Amino acid sequence: MKPDRWRKVDELFEAALDREPSHRAAFLDHACGSDRELRREVEKMLDIDSQAQDFIKTDVFDVAAKLITQPTPKKSIFTSDSIDDARFVPGDILSERYRIIGLLGRGGMGEVYRADDLKLKQPVALKFLPASLNTDGAALARFYKEVSVARQISHRHVCRVYDVAEYSGEHFISMEFVRGEELSSLLKRIGRVPQDKAVDVARQLCAGLAAVHERGVLHRDLKPANIMLDEHGEVRITDFGIAALAVEDPREMSGTPAYMSPEQLDSQELTARSDIYSLGLVLYELFTGKKAFAATSLPELLRLRRSDTTPTSPAEHVRDLNPLIERVIFRCLERDPSKRPASALQVAAALPGGDPLAAALAAGETPSPEMVAAAPKQGALRPAVAVSLLASVIILFGTICFLSRYVALYRIVPLNKSPEVLRDRSAELVRKFGVTTPAGDSAYGMGLDRDYLDYIHDNDQSPTRFCC
Repeated sequence: MKPDRWRKVDELFEAALDREPSHRAAFLDHACGSDRELRREVEKMLDIDSQAQDFIKTDVFDVAAKLITQPTPKKSIFTSDSIDDARFVPGDILSERYRIIGLLGRGGMGEVYRADDLKLKQPVALKFLPASLNTDGAALARFYKEVSVARQISHRHVCRVYDVAEYSGEHFISMEFVRGEELSSLLKRIGRVPQDKAVDVARQLCAGLAAVHERGVLHRDLKPANIMLDEHGEVRITDFGIAALAVEDPREMSGTPAYMSPEQLDSQELTARSDIYSLGLVLYELFTGKKAFAATSLPELLRLRRSDTTPTSPAEHVRDLNPLIERVIFRCLERDPSKRPASALQVAAALPGGDPLAAALAAGETPSPEMVAAAPKQGALRPAVAVSLLASVIILFGTICFLSRYVALYRIVPLNKSPEVLRDRSAELVRKFGVTTPAGDSAYGMGLDRDYLDYIHDNDQSPTRFCC
């Protein structure tokens, strides 16, 4: 059965349940009309519901029914028979709006479920905070503040955040459900991404990160597991700003150690350039299929990250790697934040074929006049070529002026009297015609008698045709 058809059956089933059993037949007559198959499906669901009610009312379930209706401790709300120990099982309805489809994943910052929004009729992802944060007033305050800002971010390379809600004391975010694959999973499956596609992914990632930073949000946990490639191969950044909820002071260490910036590891103040460092680690892995810093344990990884160890050159992993890519990655991985690119747009512009103007437009920003002036001009000429062409134009113009004495009509026809003499002659003729009133204004000039010229052209081609 198609989804639209099933949705119709479900709606009619819910509507029929709200009516008395004796009125359901008349309701279905009106609602289903001549669609017998639709009515049969609804009646089948009503029969199943009736059998279930009768089954629960049998004596053998009396004790169980009483136990179910008894108050239970808050902790047991999420107890289920799920084999993966998820808080919810498919079919659970939360806040009379979200129907759980399944567990998508869990991590240090909570669990994520795939669900259906029954009001808006669309799939969503629900991210629940860890239980420890639900009783932390300061953390919840930061949580709501982060979500209020995140809701304002609308960019095609950033996963949309819809709303924040609470269910039985548990706080969660509803966000866009992205059909696709995490970049971390893709890299494990295929190794590195081919260079051309990796450059495209890197540009999209920079555009999305720039949109996040433009709203004043820091990601703080940028890593392949928080980057999705949707069903169309487009990048979607997820979980921005959430890692900061685990700490009271945003300068304290939060996130994933393997992808933290040096200042993050040292609990120093974070800026957009801290995310740029994490971006460099992601790009390293994207283009090479290898982690920039590899270790067998967390203590070893922390010692390695806090040392001055430089990652292996990406070109050693990929021999034909464009040198510009390696340069961009190492600029992002500078330990001193001031030496890193100032923004994700600068990273995008430095990639092969980069254009800062195009990167700004892709990020949804209005380019500044300085950025427009610095953008590469399509079809721009080298200075030497431009000077040569200008000189050619000047020489051509001078040649035309010189040759005009031999081809211009006003130079060929001799003038026996100057224009001033002709002006006086015309004034004398006016007086002879009896006009005595002085002219209020006057003008004089020379023009072409086109009819006369056409006559000469047709009847006289001699060299002296204009001279005598």
